[in-house]
Amino acid sequence: MLNDSWITRLVELQQLLTVCPTDLLARCDLALLLERLDQYEEAHFNWKAVLDTDPNNLKAREGMARCRNRTGRPLQSRL
Repeated sequence: MLNDSWITRLVELQQLLTVCPTDLLARCDLALLLERLDQYEEAHFNWKAVLDTDPNNLKAREGMARCRNRTGRPLQSRL
């Protein structure tokens, strides 16, 4: 369910990442929000961006697994 606070937060995070695309906390927050909005492909993209910078990020690994499960993507040996 979409509400005004989620939309506001989504816009804030996207603007922040436009200015600072390497902000991992903002990217994790965005990925989580996208999952809540059932935007699993976009969430997957953002989790992958986190893992590209921090391959051991457990939060991102868990997020990738959730997104793969929801989209039917097979597990990959390499992220």
